[in-house]
Amino acid sequence: MIDFAAIRQAATGAKPAPKKPEPVAETAPVIRETVRVTAVAGAAYLLKDDDAWSWEDLRDYVMAQIEQYHGPQVRNTTKEAAVFKSFLDRHGEHAVRIARFAFEVNRGMWQRAPISVNRFCKGSDPYFADKIKSRLA
Repeated sequence: MIDFAAIRQAATGAKPAPKKPEPVAETAPVIRETVRVTAVAGAAYLLKDDDAWSWEDLRDYVMAQIEQYHGPQVRNTTKEAAVFKSFLDRHGEHAVRIARFAFEVNRGMWQRAPISVNRFCKGSDPYFADKIKSRLA
């Protein structure tokens, strides 16, 4: 659409008529926010000493840390149970300290790769748990 008024204005050099400013609202908008609190399942380990952790506590801690550092993961509860029971049996009192070191000191990374459940498998011990255990000793 052609604006003839703008063309005439440009040709004559006249300034456009000032527009009236829109009125400012005198009342502030009301903002409502809803907050929902959800109980965290499996956070009982937070209240226990490291020596009293069960394999479920270790699993819950590790999975919560993995999710915190690397985002949600596809879970396989059967594999997790086997891995963390075995890890706790193999490393005993050091198991929780190894896991805490991996996440609290190394921030969920080991040798420039994200820590996953597989790091707690027996095959990873020489490259992961044993190295951390020697540092903690």
